[in-house]
Amino acid sequence: MMFEVYLSRQAKKFLEKLDEDTRERIKEKLRLLADNPFALPYKKIKGRENTYRIRVGDYRIIYSVRGHEIRILKIDKRERVYDRL
Repeated sequence: MMFEVYLSRQAKKFLEKLDEDTRERIKEKLRLLADNPFALPYKKIKGRENTYRIRVGDYRIIYSVRGHEIRILKIDKRERVYDRL
């Protein structure tokens, strides 16, 4: 079962600013999310319904799952990603 992955404007802008190697590592994780959002090691975000995070080195991808849609809410460094979530 394939999921549709949608990136927020903020997530797209952040990806564009990253170096090529890091961008490709994150894109690979996004492709794996499209196959199954719960196959990768993920953690539930406390206090948020259907919201999870996965780790890619020092970066975090915050996403929500609804039906067959995955919404990438935020991609950022670990120390900043939870600010104003």
